[in-house]
Amino acid sequence: MSWLRRLFARKRMEIDLDKELRFHFESQVADKVRSGISPNEARRLARLEFGGIDQIKEHCRESRGTLWLEAILQDIRFGLRQLRKSAGFTVAAVITLGVGIGAATAIFSVVDSLLLRPLPYPNAPHIVRIWMTFAPRGMMEIPLSEPEFLEFRQSQNLAHVAGFSVGTITLTGSGDPLQVTASWGTSDFFTVMGTAPFLGRVFTSDEQLQGQAQVALISHRLWQSRFGSSREIVGKSILLNGQSCTIIGVMPEKFGFPGNDVDVWEPLPIGPLSDKIGNHYLNLIANIKPQVTLQQARSEMMTILDRIMHRYPKYYGGAAGLGVSLIPLRQQMVGNLRPTVLVLMGGVLVMLLIACTNVAGLLLARGEDRKREIATRSALGATRSRILHQVLIENLLLFGAGGALGLLLALACIKALSAADYLNIAATGGVKLDLRILSFAAAVSMLTGLIFGLVPALKASRSNFNDALKTSGRDEMGSHYRTRVRSLLVISEIAFSLVLLTGAGLMIDSLRNLLGVNLGFNPDHVITMRLSLPEARYSIAQTAAFYEQLQDRVRGLPGVQAVAIVNQLPMSDVSANASFDVEGRPSNTDINVADTLIISPEYFRAMGISLIRGRFLDGEDATHPPASIMVNETLARKVWPGTDPIGKRVRLGPSYPWLSVVGVVADIKNHGSNVATKPEIYFLLTRQMFQIWIDLRSMSLVVRTASEPSQIVGAIRGHLKQLDPNLPIYRISTLKDLVASSISQTRFPALTLSLFACAALLLATIGVYGVLAYTVAQSRHEIGVRMALGAQQGQILGLFIAQGLRWAALGGCAGIVAALVLVRFMRSLLFEISAYDPGNLLAVIAVLSAVVLLACSIPALRAARVDPAVAMRNE
Repeated sequence: MSWLRRLFARKRMEIDLDKELRFHFESQVADKVRSGISPNEARRLARLEFGGIDQIKEHCRESRGTLWLEAILQDIRFGLRQLRKSAGFTVAAVITLGVGIGAATAIFSVVDSLLLRPLPYPNAPHIVRIWMTFAPRGMMEIPLSEPEFLEFRQSQNLAHVAGFSVGTITLTGSGDPLQVTASWGTSDFFTVMGTAPFLGRVFTSDEQLQGQAQVALISHRLWQSRFGSSREIVGKSILLNGQSCTIIGVMPEKFGFPGNDVDVWEPLPIGPLSDKIGNHYLNLIANIKPQVTLQQARSEMMTILDRIMHRYPKYYGGAAGLGVSLIPLRQQMVGNLRPTVLVLMGGVLVMLLIACTNVAGLLLARGEDRKREIATRSALGATRSRILHQVLIENLLLFGAGGALGLLLALACIKALSAADYLNIAATGGVKLDLRILSFAAAVSMLTGLIFGLVPALKASRSNFNDALKTSGRDEMGSHYRTRVRSLLVISEIAFSLVLLTGAGLMIDSLRNLLGVNLGFNPDHVITMRLSLPEARYSIAQTAAFYEQLQDRVRGLPGVQAVAIVNQLPMSDVSANASFDVEGRPSNTDINVADTLIISPEYFRAMGISLIRGRFLDGEDATHPPASIMVNETLARKVWPGTDPIGKRVRLGPSYPWLSVVGVVADIKNHGSNVATKPEIYFLLTRQMFQIWIDLRSMSLVVRTASEPSQIVGAIRGHLKQLDPNLPIYRISTLKDLVASSISQTRFPALTLSLFACAALLLATIGVYGVLAYTVAQSRHEIGVRMALGAQQGQILGLFIAQGLRWAALGGCAGIVAALVLVRFMRSLLFEISAYDPGNLLAVIAVLSAVVLLACSIPALRAARVDPAVAMRNE
């Protein structure tokens, strides 16, 4: 129907134009007749002067276009003068809008980076991660072994399949020793990603088969910081873990796969006939061919898995429930963050609605104050459309100024988000202010200006100038017609605020529950750091001797209470697990999997972990082949329920010795405060363990001190340089910081929603106060009449407080319904609290009611103190 309305409008304009032309034409003819010219001659001369009806119409249209543009510019100039004249109102409205638009723009930039913007890899839409799954044990992301990779590489639905692993290496030979993150990949790694080097080339399949890391690519960041952006670096040799390696390329600036901290890529040596079926260390990525669906590719992978299981029946026997999972790259990188960013986006949009509603209320109140001005313009001939046009442009200028301020605030927020990187945004290219974000800010400013500025503009254009120009401007306090729009805006603010307060309350309760979780260890006064000994310079015996000497030296430092070595720290991204057999039970009938921690004797004392039963591992256990282990409570309950686990034995496989349980320690939150504790086995770090385990050269040093732990780092560095000047330490952190970072994905949305809720509550308070204060000011005459007729101060006070409480009741009811509908989307973010927790809802209602009551009391008290004689005399 819109085209029909446009047609009618065009016809109406042409009719008006014809009437205007006829009026001017007849005026010209009349003037000529009065001068003595005959009517026929006068008409002929008028036609000649006008130059024909078509030219007349075109001339009038051009004139109208010029006048329309001049009218626009005039309205803009007038609007700027009006905003400058009402400086207090303008500043309050612009700041309110700036905060709302700025927060919305900043959060949208996060949503854009994580969910909308293309990943910085050309083939990203077709890349999938491949994992083995074992549903009976809840293991959904199991790395693959080399034989499994070689079989999956023969897929017909996947264009390329590549394997990679991640670790750390030491860079020496050009400055101080530097510990960097490295990735080892097969020859198809960069083909899958579709990324070409910035300089040089990628490694070939022949270089992969050589079995030695003789070539490498470096990151753009390392190229700039370590090698001064020299283009001659390609072809030069560097030392990686003490081994000479030739740099063959530099990757582009935005390339950071498989992690944004990776600085070196080396070929991963995998032979065509690998038999390491039990060594699951490979991460797989692949390209799905065009026209092939994800389900088709997964079905083929399951077929290949069945073929692998038949080829290795001894290894896979009894492992019912194994599967293959194909996860799109973006989902793999940000899948667990999607609920968080969507909840934050919803929260900031609610806050923006509250800010716009608040400004709309201010515009309505300002329109009431300008009724005489607008009535005067109407009396002087201004049409309703002209007034509407002028007021709407003035409102758009106001919202545009708010958008400009919001953009500046968004820039500051984006810098803070990029620096902290609470949501691992750097992995998807980082947060940046580009044309998409600018367009979003401009669109939000203009749309909110049109939507929330239209109602005040329409209300102003409907003013009855006959009533407005009367000397008495009395309003009636009970006039629903005059107050219903402002009341609706206040009710909306209260409802929106209740929704935000409910969400923030749930997140704060979740955060409090996380902080109150018993970690099982004491993180106070503990410093940790990571070391990686290069295989080229350290044999097994040398590695064991090095760690023993390092612990002895650190133990002698002043203030040190305990020193230990461990392969994986709690709350870190380092993990190791293994399956084990239980003595007296047939192998492969019940697969048991446990986290494996390799520790030195003082580990439990350094971490503050309690002994539940038995004894700790000690130095005597290290004097003979490994025969003693410790387990946690979870493993003891699961494997030996209702019996004493001390003396029970397990082994890692048929070719490994039996290990006796000598002690049970308390459960610790090894993988995060909100992650269930897994079964754990503690092995003592001995020289024999280096022969059993794959790699124990990368370990963490744990030091408990009597004072501030960071003060001892310099002394540890000094002893380390005496032992090996080319060996750096990295990931230096207190244990408290590790715990804090593990809950950052709960803390960040909790604090952000809390800020939004506080801002919304403040805006709602201002809205209630402003509307009620305006009502009191406009109703002074009626208040005076009521008090003159015998109304008491308490009655006047109750009248206005009742009005505010009615708003609170209506807004609260609407907010409760909306909150109960929306909080269900937060379930995945909550910890040990229901999305419909009644205590949280009652607390929110109590806080909101108290704030509304406080906002009502000040204008109500002012109304109760009105002097009736003064009020009536002023009228």
